[in-house]
Amino acid sequence: MNISNTGFNSSYLVNTTNPSYYPLQDINDQLENENTPLDNPLPNLEETSASTIQPSALSPSSEEVQLSFQEGTSLTISYSQLALLREKSRYFNNLWSGQFQETLQHPLALTQKEFTHLLNCVMDANFKVPLEEITSTIHLADYYELTEVIKHLEAQLISGYRSQRFEPFNSTEESLVGLKELLNFAHRYQLNRLKNYLEFTVVSALLNQTSQLAEFERIINHFSKKIEGLNFSNNRYLTDAHLLILKNCKNLKVLHLEKCRALTDDGLAHLTPLTALQYLNLSASYNLTDAGLVHLAPLTALQKLNLGRYNQLTDAGLAHLKPLTALQRLDLSFCEDLTDDGLAHLRPLTALQRLDLRYCEKLTDDGLVHLRPLTALQRLNLSNCWHTGAGLSHLSPLTGLQHLNLYECINLTDAGLVHLKLLTGLQHLNLSYCDELTDAGLVHLKLLTGLQHLNLSNCNNLTDAGLVHLKFLTGLQHLNLSYCDELTDAGLVHLKLLTGLQHLNLSNCNNLTDAGLAHLTPLTGLQHLDLSYCSKLTDDGLAHLKPLTALQCLNLSNCRNLTDAGLVHLKLLTGLQHLNLSDYKNLTDDGLIHLMPLMALRHLELLGCENLTDAGLVHLTPLTALQHLNLSHCDDLTDAGLAHLTSLTGLQHLELLGCENLTDAGLARFKTVANSLYLIIKRFFVLRESRIKFH
Repeated sequence: MNISNTGFNSSYLVNTTNPSYYPLQDINDQLENENTPLDNPLPNLEETSASTIQPSALSPSSEEVQLSFQEGTSLTISYSQLALLREKSRYFNNLWSGQFQETLQHPLALTQKEFTHLLNCVMDANFKVPLEEITSTIHLADYYELTEVIKHLEAQLISGYRSQRFEPFNSTEESLVGLKELLNFAHRYQLNRLKNYLEFTVVSALLNQTSQLAEFERIINHFSKKIEGLNFSNNRYLTDAHLLILKNCKNLKVLHLEKCRALTDDGLAHLTPLTALQYLNLSASYNLTDAGLVHLAPLTALQKLNLGRYNQLTDAGLAHLKPLTALQRLDLSFCEDLTDDGLAHLRPLTALQRLDLRYCEKLTDDGLVHLRPLTALQRLNLSNCWHTGAGLSHLSPLTGLQHLNLYECINLTDAGLVHLKLLTGLQHLNLSYCDELTDAGLVHLKLLTGLQHLNLSNCNNLTDAGLVHLKFLTGLQHLNLSYCDELTDAGLVHLKLLTGLQHLNLSNCNNLTDAGLAHLTPLTGLQHLDLSYCSKLTDDGLAHLKPLTALQCLNLSNCRNLTDAGLVHLKLLTGLQHLNLSDYKNLTDDGLIHLMPLMALRHLELLGCENLTDAGLVHLTPLTALQHLNLSHCDDLTDAGLAHLTSLTGLQHLELLGCENLTDAGLARFKTVANSLYLIIKRFFVLRESRIKFH
């Protein structure tokens, strides 16, 4: 198809599974039938010919208005639709402001079909424009200043490319020219998601698929002037010579070189002309040393630098980062040779907002003093570092800190937490696996009233008495108390005031009983609740969940005392979308009857429910919203049982691992289920994964 006003042929489509750096939303794109007539596609639009248009004395209170178009046709739309167009478009708002009767007599500079597409898009964000008309519609939406429409159309365009309905892009000259012009189109209309997709998934894939230096250079020369992002992750062919070819990519802002094991320090010298670089990933680059980092000094625009698992990095290497004063994010995780002295080189980097030092196991309390000048820090990761907590006193100037991760700091003591009292801006705090913490330590958290996320998982010395200090943290939304073995029902009473809680994890709290769940009834905002492996819970306990009608995700896996009777208490939780009943050993076919009202369920885990039979699956047929169903190791299921699932037309992922009685004939029933279904099947002790498509 030819795209009007762009001049390129967009009949090419990407053919690659390489991930793009910027995540893209998966959109289920349905191609409009191009032969479908567009006459009166909206029920309250009335089409008339130009000869029937009568002069109208319209006023802003009129119920309908009549618009005319450049080909001589006209369309009657409601005044509410006109008002919506004015609300969404500054162009239309200016055009139809004040006394607009005379303006409406002049034809709009577009066809009725084009206008109908735009109006449909304004009224319904999910309206699908035919793929071959999306780019021209984007052009019109830009002209008429319909910003939201452009975003929706961009998402449809990406979805269309990812669906591979057109001829894939390849390295021929014709295809590369088309790809370049499509990139120019994305630049022109500021379609950043499309641009990122094309650069990180399409162009990068074409470059990664060639091992020939000359071919690499020929491809890159098509895009060198405008390309802003490239992803060479895990490219075993990429050498220092390839980086030299990038010298003309003056606008390159993002470059991924992680796990490019053929690169050496000399190769990094070829990056010095790329002064526009803002993001550079050199993680897991095993041949690079401290000497290579000296070549980064000219890259003063760098804002994000990833040196995680840069195995040969030492304190001396960090000295080369001093000129990079624009750095906002620095990842030094798993750099095991860094010591306290190395952190001194970070002092000039006062723009840093995020610093990752996890698993830098040679760092001690003394090293943290060098972080004091970094007052712009918002996120700091000190996971698995060997400080005792005394070093946390050096963080007191970092009053803008919002996220602090102290996961598995096994030497951290109660006394260390006292130094967090001044960090009143903290929103996320991870203290999981801090074995030395006790109830006394939690008293120091009560001033952190801005905390939204608190992780105390596997803090084995915490008891009920410690939870009393949490009642002041009324802003908490996420609380993880999993594997806190000493907690009992009495501890949960202290959570009653935390009415803002949305996520609560009590997994593996083995001393909790039904009486403890009664203390959760005031938490009516809970959306996610994990009670897995709470072995003392019984059916009666689930009755206390009835008031929690906001629940979307509930995990009851491996609660060995629960039976079919317990599930009756879930009937009122009609907002549930995810339910995990894995290894619910007492579940039988009759128990599934109680799930029938849960029409919103999208994800259901029944792994290891050994008592289920074919007869039970009939109770799942009302759950038409199901997308993911796990029936693995439900040993008694046969083809007859799968037949009950054919009405679940939204099913995308079905796990049947260890269901040895199933046959290919049984799976063939899913021809009528969906166009695409992912099956995981195990037979004869061989794992087979297949994506089966039926048309």
